Amino acid sequence: MLLKRILIAVGFIPVLIFLILWSKAVFFILVCLIIGVCLFEFYRRMGKEGGNIFLPEGILLGLLIPVGVYLKGEGALPILLVFIVLFLCLRQFAYLRIQRAFINVSLKLGGILYISFLFSHIIPLRNVFPLGARLVVTIFFATWMGDTGAYLIGKKWGKHKLFPRISPHKSWEGFIGALLVSCAAMFISRTWLFFPLVHTLILGVLIGLMGQLGDFFESMVKREVGIKDFGKILPGHGGVLDRFDSLLFTVPLFYYYIKFAFGI
Repeated sequence: MLLKRILIAVGFIPVLIFLILWSKAVFFILVCLIIGVCLFEFYRRMGKEGGNIFLPEGILLGLLIPVGVYLKGEGALPILLVFIVLFLCLRQFAYLRIQRAFINVSLKLGGILYISFLFSHIIPLRNVFPLGARLVVTIFFATWMGDTGAYLIGKKWGKHKLFPRISPHKSWEGFIGALLVSCAAMFISRTWLFFPLVHTLILGVLIGLMGQLGDFFESMVKREVGIKDFGKILPGHGGVLDRFDSLLFTVPLFYYYIKFAFGI
């Protein structure tokens, strides 16, 4: 398992960094691809819970958010969300079926909010001039280092279960390890980002905390539907959604912290 994780990381991370640095347009295409695959995995699994939700319209509606944010900025989010909510409600009404109506709308909208809305904040983060690419690299680095710290420290020294009903393998030792390693990653990032020391420490703690909460939330959803992973495309990691679950929580937090703390 660990060897597979390492091999995937060695092959995937350099490509990811290259695409982040290449251009805003290339990175936007990558974000749309990630969101599209995550929505596919989410709807495929959640559709088995009784909702008729795995439809092209769910994925297409989800992709409207990154497209709108890329073209018009984050100011497009309220309009996009209003349109998507109204469309889903009216689309369900057009079926003239009462059975599972609320479940269908809720699961479609839930997938869009959970995946597309949250992760699309990485687009305005990439557009921050002139540090956008460095900021994106930083949030990936700090989040995934926190995940790695939680996994390795929890595997080696984890004895006290954190939330056994949600994720039986997660421990307090791993959770604390995630915080410490995320903080260390943020301190390392000061070599390419000149954050004040206090902000570096705060962001390290917040990223470690929110990354673990993102992982716990996805584990809770998977436990509800009785699956181990949302996909198998990444050996040792599961699906794309399994790999990006922590980032869904850390990206918007990081973006708004940078925006309001530094006025960017």
